[in-house]
Amino acid sequence: MQLLDIGNTNIKIYKNSRTRTISIKKFDKLKLQERFYYICVNQTLKERLKTLKQSIDVEKYFKFKTNYRGLGVDRVAACYSIKNGVIVDIGSAISIDVMQNSIHQGGILLPGIVAFENSFKSISPILKNSIDFDIDLNILPNSTKEAISFGVLKSIILLIWSVAKDKKIYFTGGDGKMVQKFFENSVYKKNLVFDGMKKAIMEREC
Repeated sequence: MQLLDIGNTNIKIYKNSRTRTISIKKFDKLKLQERFYYICVNQTLKERLKTLKQSIDVEKYFKFKTNYRGLGVDRVAACYSIKNGVIVDIGSAISIDVMQNSIHQGGILLPGIVAFENSFKSISPILKNSIDFDIDLNILPNSTKEAISFGVLKSIILLIWSVAKDKKIYFTGGDGKMVQKFFENSVYKKNLVFDGMKKAIMEREC
């Protein structure tokens, strides 16, 4: 089974229990001749995918209960295999979603780590710094780099904590593993989106 998670910048590909990521610009080089399943938030590419006979859009497979208006299919997929818990996807953006008895309770969006870094850089070149995930969040910063890292990470962590409380947290996304280490009742699941896609496909086709 070949699964594609297509974003606006990259495509994540799952096949034979292995994953890889390529740039959206390299889509035409994929040579997708066998049947594949996909979710897609890239509207331009989505129209092209509809013309490929071997492509199957998994979005129509999800039976997802929520009152949230405009919830992206990528967030639906990440939540779909979780019955109870908080799903935190830390990539280009950060999404925090709550599931209870397989029903989506609502969610929060904020910029991703790189977006935070770019926002500081846009203010002043002096503030151009990468986030230090190893910073001690119990010690008040004494340098600009520490201050930026502390401010970004602490704000994200406190927001997640205020939403999750005693619920189990499921992290995913490129920077998810780096933030997950700050939480005891948590796990990092690299293929959480693909887990949701597989569950939806099995429910529909089995």
